[in-house]
Amino acid sequence: MGAGATEGARRRGRRPAPVEPLGSLTRQDQQVPVGTQACTACGATRLTRLRLTLADGTEVTFVSCHACEHRAWVPVDGDGTPLTREQVMERSAKR
Repeated sequence: MGAGATEGARRRGRRPAPVEPLGSLTRQDQQVPVGTQACTACGATRLTRLRLTLADGTEVTFVSCHACEHRAWVPVDGDGTPLTREQVMERSAKR
């Protein structure tokens, strides 16, 4: 986020998002979030994982399987159980 984006967020009364180190889509030595070690549909371990924040503030790891293209959204602070597509849509709706 550039300096202009941070200033704009302050003017609108929002705090800028904390800076987190960037991850890697290919490095295997990073800690894998609970529930995202393997695809829940086919068991493959070659997955793309992206950490996202939904509109309601829920932090999730989006997981996409390279083998079967199954996708899941797993809450970061949960027990590893993925959200349903309906839950993701509800939590992503603009209010």
